[in-house]
Amino acid sequence: MAAAAHLLKKLVSQTAVYGVSAILSKFLNYLLTPYLTRILSEEVYGQVNLLYGIIPFANVVLTMGLATGYFRYAAKCQTRGEKQRLFTTTWGAVAGMALLFGVVMALGNGSLAETMRLDPACIAAMTALIVVDNIAAIPQAALREQGRAVYYTIVNVTGVAVNVTACVLFYTYVPGAAESPLWVILANLLASTVSLVLLLPAVRKLVSSAFSFRLLRGIFTYSIPLMMAGIMGVAGDFIDRQLIYFMLPVEVADAELGVYTAVAKIAALLMIFRQIYTLGAEPFFLQGFSKEEFREANAAATKYFTIAGIAIFLLLALFSREFGYIVGSDFRSGMGVLPLLLLANLLAGILVNLSFWYKAADKTRVAIYITGLGVAVTVVLNVALIPSMGYRGAAVARVVSMLLMVVVSYLLCRKYFPVPFDLRRIGFYFLFGGALFGLSRATALLPDGGRIALNFLLLLIYLLTAYRMELGRKRGTVL
Repeated sequence: MAAAAHLLKKLVSQTAVYGVSAILSKFLNYLLTPYLTRILSEEVYGQVNLLYGIIPFANVVLTMGLATGYFRYAAKCQTRGEKQRLFTTTWGAVAGMALLFGVVMALGNGSLAETMRLDPACIAAMTALIVVDNIAAIPQAALREQGRAVYYTIVNVTGVAVNVTACVLFYTYVPGAAESPLWVILANLLASTVSLVLLLPAVRKLVSSAFSFRLLRGIFTYSIPLMMAGIMGVAGDFIDRQLIYFMLPVEVADAELGVYTAVAKIAALLMIFRQIYTLGAEPFFLQGFSKEEFREANAAATKYFTIAGIAIFLLLALFSREFGYIVGSDFRSGMGVLPLLLLANLLAGILVNLSFWYKAADKTRVAIYITGLGVAVTVVLNVALIPSMGYRGAAVARVVSMLLMVVVSYLLCRKYFPVPFDLRRIGFYFLFGGALFGLSRATALLPDGGRIALNFLLLLIYLLTAYRMELGRKRGTVL
């Protein structure tokens, strides 16, 4: 347990360092949500998020899982030359694929724009953004692997600041800009280009002429299953947007998608916590610990992640009326699905913790089975529920899919790579958090002052209970 405590302390320290970068950049970027939902209609905002539903999918395909593979293989490099060969090989492969993608998309721009009912300029801007982001992917991974958190922070925060500033300027001074999603994408493209320029000096010493097809084949063996799982995972996360857009009647599809994605931006506050954790945890858990050290650290990290995740869930769910002011008034009709989207994001974070065992054990093929099952369930439930329930059906489908993947990943972990997860404590926190959330529903009819006070009390009860239980455990007290 002492080893696990030491490793967990190291993980917390590493996550905190990257958390500063992520919090700053995500907060700045988050400022666009209240701004855009007040100047764009539900229809145009829906189109913005339709495009942003495609970008992560393309990014996963084009990086080919090589960013995670870079972490794994970097831990095995013994010399500077080996590290240079690894960087040059992975960066060359990803950048080459990105440029090829750009050429193919340029040839099919018109037909794709017609299919998606969008301006061809939007598709062109989206394509350029994807190309730039993927050229930057391996340099970003290299910064994380080297532990250059300050430089990483400067790059990310600068990029987001450019994004926010450019977006506001475009929609303030370009005539008729509010009628198109184009300017959101162009602002992001400008920001990503600036970030890429800032990245290049930091990794120039890693570039060499030592591109190795043999090394690339080896990394592909490890990374391709992660890519396939990533494709299916992103599809599971974003396919509901596409299905809402194409399955609902044209006259309501854009608006429904706009409302759904606006509420999802509020739920994304919990997803940001997951992303911050992943930034530190992924390189940490792939460093090559002994099996016993890994198991103890993974079990402890999962429990504490769950405790923190439920606290964030309660904060956002109990005060959903207040957080609803993040988006424009036209978008608040969808706040009823916020608890479902929050729960889905919490489960997705637990799934991240349940993915490290097969990555560390080089059993990445397992990821395909887990995410494949999740995507299948997501598609089936969305197709069944969206026509009658609209975006509410999409929210239900997301929760069911995430829950199923968590259960399957845990069962496979228990069979092939047993980790001593504290299921009793984790289960207690879920039940206790759920009970407090249920109690909070009774405060909905109270005056605002009383409702806020009682909900704050419920949140405080959860935090104090978790603190006492975990502190008591460290002292050897059974609570």
